[in-house]
Amino acid sequence: MSADNFLKEVKLQLDNHPLFDDPYITEFKKITVFELDQAQHFASLYYPHILKTRLYQASALGSCPDEQLQFVFSDILYDEYGCGDNTRSHMQLYRNFMSAVGCQIQDAEHYPILPELAQYMDTMEQLTRNGDWLSAVAAVGFASEWPIPQYYSYLLEGFKKIPGITEDALELFSGHITLDVEHSKMIEAATRPYLNSSENQQRFLYGIEQNMQARRKFHAALHHEIFVKGS
Repeated sequence: MSADNFLKEVKLQLDNHPLFDDPYITEFKKITVFELDQAQHFASLYYPHILKTRLYQASALGSCPDEQLQFVFSDILYDEYGCGDNTRSHMQLYRNFMSAVGCQIQDAEHYPILPELAQYMDTMEQLTRNGDWLSAVAAVGFASEWPIPQYYSYLLEGFKKIPGITEDALELFSGHITLDVEHSKMIEAATRPYLNSSENQQRFLYGIEQNMQARRKFHAALHHEIFVKGS
């Protein structure tokens, strides 16, 4: 399969991934009122994930032998860190959301890490630090970018049902809907030259599937904590 056809197939599979039919996502689609205590619980449980995502990208950058891929990851990281303005970093935009739903911002070590999130973190760290570089690029440059616009659209659908929430408070989520499309296109262009062989395509698919499997387990834990345990 050519690189172009392979990438089309990968994007189609991600667009229609079973993840989007999981109970966690379904709750965001159907919820009529997102109670404030639910929003606070979500915000606190998700915060450790938000703090770590760009560190995987930085690790992937360090593992890439290709200068163009290094450039792409550095460009993505520049966006993630607010393009030089730390009040606009994606971590700070998420803290704005936390504050808007009434969370007190504490040092990172005060937030609980669900076992399934710890497993996700370990998977991503192993892939990007000790694994194959092309699988790492797929895991953090594609699986962590291409599905996000659809995923965050569903989150926004639910978060807009939080009483009193403002558009500004949801900027982290709304901004990624367009930004991650651009990030995905950058990764796609930079990896295309490596994806004409079946061996490299399998390496790429491995990274994507490792990410998505671990992500679904994390989502299942969030679903239990936010929508089942508290009901």
